[in-house]
Amino acid sequence: MPAPTQAPQPGDTCSHDIEVVPPLGVDQPGGPPKLQQGIREVQVSMALMDEFLKYAASNTRRGVESCGILAGVLDEKNGCFQISTLIIPKQEGTSDTALNEEEIFEAQDSRSLYPLGWIHTHPTQTCFLSSIDVHTQCGYQTMLEEAIAIVMAPRDARKRCGLFRLSTPGGLQLVQKCPERGFHAHPPTPTGQAVYELCGHVYLNPRVQHDVVDLR
Repeated sequence: MPAPTQAPQPGDTCSHDIEVVPPLGVDQPGGPPKLQQGIREVQVSMALMDEFLKYAASNTRRGVESCGILAGVLDEKNGCFQISTLIIPKQEGTSDTALNEEEIFEAQDSRSLYPLGWIHTHPTQTCFLSSIDVHTQCGYQTMLEEAIAIVMAPRDARKRCGLFRLSTPGGLQLVQKCPERGFHAHPPTPTGQAVYELCGHVYLNPRVQHDVVDLR
């Protein structure tokens, strides 16, 4: 398990600098990220995202999505989570691929890791969360409020990386109650919030080390 690292210092890049412009007709994040109160900070390195893209490269060239699981540790000294492990599960390369949850749980539990979210590619699309993606994120965020969704869109000329979460309470409650599957439209949230938003609690910290667990 990687040793705890120091908290980000002034001048470190953080997710507040990441803006995403989704296509029309999808759930739209509501403006720039806002600092989320009451949830713990999450730190992740761009090196992890770059390494994930290398694992996904062959699928990306064929226009096929790839998915990874984000797991990590709680730095008790600084009171924040650090994404220290990228898990590459067996997958079929589709948006609604059923992953082997038992195998993923074992990989996390045997290393005493927290489930901190997921990362996936949009090889031919722009950087946003689809209706299927928000349901996937709902599962992670229901387990742990700090969990995030990272989208890597290498062919999006405007923005190739986005860090998202469901809005709370509006987006999370809406998706938790939604019985639909597959691609579908979501109604407005009862709170007036967008269904999902850019993360305001995630910092890109180059000092966070990571390892890769390849389950394929």
